[in-house]
Amino acid sequence: MFDVATRPQPNTVDAASVFGMPFDWRLVTPGPAVTYPWKDFVQPNGVPVVYADVLATYSVELEDTLQTAVILSLFTDRRAGIDDKLPQGETDRRGWVGDEFTTDDFDSRPDPWGSLLWTCYGGKSSQELLERARFAAAEALDWMLRDGIASRVSVIAQWVGERQDRLAVRPSIYKPGQVAPVYDVLWGTSVKRFIQ
Repeated sequence: MFDVATRPQPNTVDAASVFGMPFDWRLVTPGPAVTYPWKDFVQPNGVPVVYADVLATYSVELEDTLQTAVILSLFTDRRAGIDDKLPQGETDRRGWVGDEFTTDDFDSRPDPWGSLLWTCYGGKSSQELLERARFAAAEALDWMLRDGIASRVSVIAQWVGERQDRLAVRPSIYKPGQVAPVYDVLWGTSVKRFIQ
C-alpha cells in the first residue's frame, strides 16, 4: 500500500504527478497548520516531557473512476488455497486477515481481497506462467461483473520491456452500454522472466 504521509507534499493537487502512476486519488488543499501536543514518557528520570509539532493537515479524496478498485484488486495478496502453486521456497499463503471474518451475515457473496499474481513470482517463464497471471488478474476483477460495475472484463498477460523480460497485465474494463473500455492500462510487475 502507499503511505501518503511519507511522500513530499506537492505544489499540485494531482496525485498522479506525485506518485508517478494513474491513481484516482487527489490531494485536497491542506487546512491551516495546527499545533499537535504530545508527551514523551520515556525519560531516564521518569518525568514526561511535553512537545508540540506544527503540522499541515492533508487529506485524500476519491474520484469517480476505477483506478483504486483495480489497484486494490490486482496488487493486494489474495490468500492462496491448498491447491494453488506457491513460488519456490514459499510456505506463507499470505492473504488479508479480514477474509477470515467475512461470513454470510457480512456479505452473501464474499469476495476475497486481492489477487494471486504474487504466486507468479519465480519459476521458469512459460506460456503456463502467462496464463496463470492472466487468470489471477481476471479472477481478481470478477467482482466488478457480479456487482454490475462492468459488463465485460478482459485481461491480457504479456512479456514487456526491451528484452521482453517483465511480466505485465492489461485489464480492459467495459461499462454496460459502452463499446470502448472505460479502463485500459498496462500494468508492469516486478516479475522477471527467467530465460531458459
